[in-house]
Amino acid sequence: MKKTIKQQLGKNGEKLACQFLQAKGLSVVTTNYRAGHGEVDIIAKDDKEKMLIFVEVKSYFAAPLDPPEFRVSKKQQKMIMRSAYSFLDTHREFDDFTVRYDILLVNFSKYPAQITHYEAAFWQDDAFLP
Repeated sequence: MKKTIKQQLGKNGEKLACQFLQAKGLSVVTTNYRAGHGEVDIIAKDDKEKMLIFVEVKSYFAAPLDPPEFRVSKKQQKMIMRSAYSFLDTHREFDDFTVRYDILLVNFSKYPAQITHYEAAFWQDDAFLP
């Protein structure tokens, strides 16, 4: 099956995002982790900080009308978090790691591609409610 331009753009963005994270000293645990209807583009870890990082990658050619970081809706954030919980349930070796949710923007309209990294871009709003 032939990939669409959008799928190829996303794949290229994820590849650059992995290289970017590795250059920052993180290890990529897996990519395109699927659980139910959700998916996490990249799961990385920081062994020094004992942190597991769930990364959503947004790739684009032309600047969007609104800031690209707003393209991760609350609904999509919840799907990513559900997928993260599924990953944590099946990978007990990360029980003592803290969790962070990041967004990486890959702008292909410039050469070389420009990457913007938003650490702790979102979190579970009701995490501290009873």
